[in-house]
Amino acid sequence: MERRLSRGSALNLSASAAALLFIWSNAGEATAGQFDCTLTTLESTANPNFTGAESRSMAVSVDQGAKTIIVSQDGTDQSLDHVTFSQLTINGYTDTLSLGMDKSSGNIVLQTYGPNAAKTEFGTCRVK
Repeated sequence: MERRLSRGSALNLSASAAALLFIWSNAGEATAGQFDCTLTTLESTANPNFTGAESRSMAVSVDQGAKTIIVSQDGTDQSLDHVTFSQLTINGYTDTLSLGMDKSSGNIVLQTYGPNAAKTEFGTCRVK
């Protein structure tokens, strides 16, 4: 069955989905955005000094044109190196932190590295 939209039909998108589409559209153009993220799942930890992801909040600022990602958590900002943007994901890392975000769903993975241990947290982000 073929469905056609009439001239007056409108596609209803949630505000977050519409904002994500705007921010991530036109991959070749400079885009920027700020996201509020909640980390909810801790996969593993080998270091007792790492704490769990008890619905922990953080913010992520991205600027595709400048190739920057800034992670704000626990009162500190950390600029990530080695930043890449694809049509599906954004990624960046330093010696102690890496981040990957799925553009369409807002799912995020954050890995923190310490002496002889690594912590992997999963969560979701929404446009600020």
